[in-house]
Amino acid sequence: MEVIEKSQEATTELKNGNGKNSKRKKMKLHIKIFVFLFAGIVFGYVLNIMGGTGNPVINSYILPFLQFIGDVFLKLIKMIVVPLVFFCIIDAALSLGDVKKLRSIGVKTIVWFLGSSALAATIGLILANLIKPGVGVTFSGDVSTVEVKELPGVYQTILDLIPNNPFASLTNGDMMPIIVFSLFLGFALIGLGEHGKPLADVISLCSEVMFKIVNSILVIIPYGVFGLMSVAMAKYGVAIFGPVLKFIATDYLANAIMVIVVYSVFLRFIGKVSPIMFWKKAFEPWMIAFSTCTSSAALPVSMEVAPKRLGVPKDIASFVLPLGATANMNGTCIYFGIIVLFASQLCGVNLSIEQQIMLVLQATFLSVGCAATPQIGLVISITLLTQMGLPLEATALVAGIYRIIDQAHTSTNSSGDLVTSVCIASMEKELDRDMYNDPNAGRDEQAA
Repeated sequence: MEVIEKSQEATTELKNGNGKNSKRKKMKLHIKIFVFLFAGIVFGYVLNIMGGTGNPVINSYILPFLQFIGDVFLKLIKMIVVPLVFFCIIDAALSLGDVKKLRSIGVKTIVWFLGSSALAATIGLILANLIKPGVGVTFSGDVSTVEVKELPGVYQTILDLIPNNPFASLTNGDMMPIIVFSLFLGFALIGLGEHGKPLADVISLCSEVMFKIVNSILVIIPYGVFGLMSVAMAKYGVAIFGPVLKFIATDYLANAIMVIVVYSVFLRFIGKVSPIMFWKKAFEPWMIAFSTCTSSAALPVSMEVAPKRLGVPKDIASFVLPLGATANMNGTCIYFGIIVLFASQLCGVNLSIEQQIMLVLQATFLSVGCAATPQIGLVISITLLTQMGLPLEATALVAGIYRIIDQAHTSTNSSGDLVTSVCIASMEKELDRDMYNDPNAGRDEQAA
């Protein structure tokens, strides 16, 4: 019996990760994601060579199973993101302590989002003017399959931020109304003082529960990434290197400039921190956003990385990141600038400087309140083209490979939220620089 008990203790020790060898064998989550991402690309490309969607076996059995794996991951993310944002926003407002501080951070955040989005749209326009991705491209496809969806104007967009029924917004996943309602609840609880503390404690506990659920979901991220990337590569393969190659190159170059140059300048001169250290720690949420094409998938991970690895106070991270997932669309704004110029070049129309400036403003406001879901940029671009009287052929031409370029948009969006959280924390003089500069901060918690 004694021998059995000792054996059981040893087994338990290994399972709990108390043994030295077990720690060595653990693979960090971001490395796992990268491995599975690469494996998905290779496997999907092999399926594409074998016929892709044209192969009955692959199309009927393999791709549906891979899509199922990816969809399970996305469904779980969708399941948790609404309650996570709801409780975290309220908890963040309560953690800030007073309305004055909340207003200070809120104003800085909104101004930052609008300014960076306008800058992103400008970068897209500049590169589209220089590279001219639409020049020399011919299109003969059917545009009737493209459905134009009208979006509300500026006034209606502002009104839509206020929920008619907060419970309906929670049910439908309308993020901006949820955020607005959460802020009102936070304001009210702050105003109640000690009288509202019991409810505040419950909300804080609910926020912790949401993060517990998130931690359990993180385990399946690599498998979801593998499924999604395999399906994408099996469908498109090297087809992306077609008539829109120059468009793809322009889009990726613009996003690279935004991420590598602009974000680094923000971090160095506003955040007063090392951009290299940031990218070492922010690689994981960037990878998730890139592979899933949804900021919602990266949001839970970003909310773990910001306070535990980047030194951003939890209250600031819980306020900025959920708001940014909906209102900070730098990569999408880049696409707006490029697609409009692409469309104008397709039909030989030159847009004036005044028209392009108005486009920047329009794209910036249209991006606010967009759902953090795949394909939303495509819908909004259709609206932009319709409003400007430009041919929808451009959207129809790009629609087939939109997921490929949306990977760049989403990763830029998600990374921009983390950059914002670091810079806002720095401006508020609350950034934990020791944690930020510590390469090992939070590493043990990220091991899978």
